[in-house]
Amino acid sequence: MNKKIVIIGGGYGGTETLRQLILRKVENIEIELITNKKYFENIIGCAEIISEKIKVEELSYDLKNASRQWDFELTVGNVESIDLNRKKLKVNGKEKTYDVLVVVVGVKPNFFNVIGANLALPAHTLSDFINIHEKLIQLDLENPNIVVVGAGFVGLEIVAELLDFFKIKNRNGKVTVVDKMNSIMPMYNNDLARKIAHEYFISRGTNFLLGKGVKEIEKERCILEDGSTVEADITIWAAGVQSPEITSKIIGANLYKGYIEVDERLLIKGSADSFAIGDAAFIKINGTIAQKMAAEALEEAKTVAKNIGLIAYGHKPSFTHVIQYTTDFPKAILSIGEDKAILIGSEIPSYLEAAPNILHRLIYMPGIDRIIDAFSKVISGPKYASMGTMEYLLKKKIVTEEIMGRLP
Repeated sequence: MNKKIVIIGGGYGGTETLRQLILRKVENIEIELITNKKYFENIIGCAEIISEKIKVEELSYDLKNASRQWDFELTVGNVESIDLNRKKLKVNGKEKTYDVLVVVVGVKPNFFNVIGANLALPAHTLSDFINIHEKLIQLDLENPNIVVVGAGFVGLEIVAELLDFFKIKNRNGKVTVVDKMNSIMPMYNNDLARKIAHEYFISRGTNFLLGKGVKEIEKERCILEDGSTVEADITIWAAGVQSPEITSKIIGANLYKGYIEVDERLLIKGSADSFAIGDAAFIKINGTIAQKMAAEALEEAKTVAKNIGLIAYGHKPSFTHVIQYTTDFPKAILSIGEDKAILIGSEIPSYLEAAPNILHRLIYMPGIDRIIDAFSKVISGPKYASMGTMEYLLKKKIVTEEIMGRLP
């Protein structure tokens, strides 16, 4: 009999798990994708919606089209509970059963109980970035004050596109970044990248208030924990994420700070046929912790697909995941505006050519799998960072061509 595979989540990890099962031609399975959105959203490119460099339709894909071409059942709805012991889940009030489960539900914004947080514009989904852009267009002020709460990766990319928005529109605008931590990109273990980014944004007129958390948000200002205030015609929230509510409603799962604990095969600990990957999973293998980012989710999906293939043919899942994007040695490409980006990684091995030539080869290398594989092997660790147009072109290619090109 066919195995019923249920994948919860239509983001990077969920769609890649589907794709990998198709590519591997796994037989004896029936697949159902359950998602709370009708469209796949390519979030890593959404900041450029603010500056109008990219169109919304370039970052979204109708999952109905994928279901027709990849032959899986699509259910749009909210998962209310999951029982790993009984292999059952509830969606929109209806109970469903499964043989194999893959949980890829992502995360949600964390407002840290800040008073008046509802007055801030979140920056988490495609619709959030559309809303930010619309608010900027509607803002009829000569010199608006924009406050971005959060100096992490997302916050800085938002700052870059805000600055470009004002430049493109030939308008003046003041951008202030507030963060409780004492440095920008505090989660990225790369001092050189932080230094380059900090100096660059300051050169573009960005005001940083670091080491100061937000206590309260009002209509036209932010009140900081030290009692000082910052004028804010628009406040954008990019200060962190937390686990989604559904993780606390999974019977039989162990949680670490709200995130689903998995073993080295990406099986939910204690389960023989239920997996969890992506941002909602806590993945720690041999002391190494996986970074919560799209590229790592794509790698995790490959491991899960391999193990599902074993299950489909009556074998036990035995493939061990190798974390490619770790919290200790982060690697990423940070867009900083003006058609530039910062490549964050490590020293490039001496047997390879100079960085610009490597980037050139990556940009023109066909196929997301080959690009991600090359990127993960060439760049890792805390010692390398480079800034330029070539870095931006690589980021742009990954966002607009390779990520979206995975889908049928």
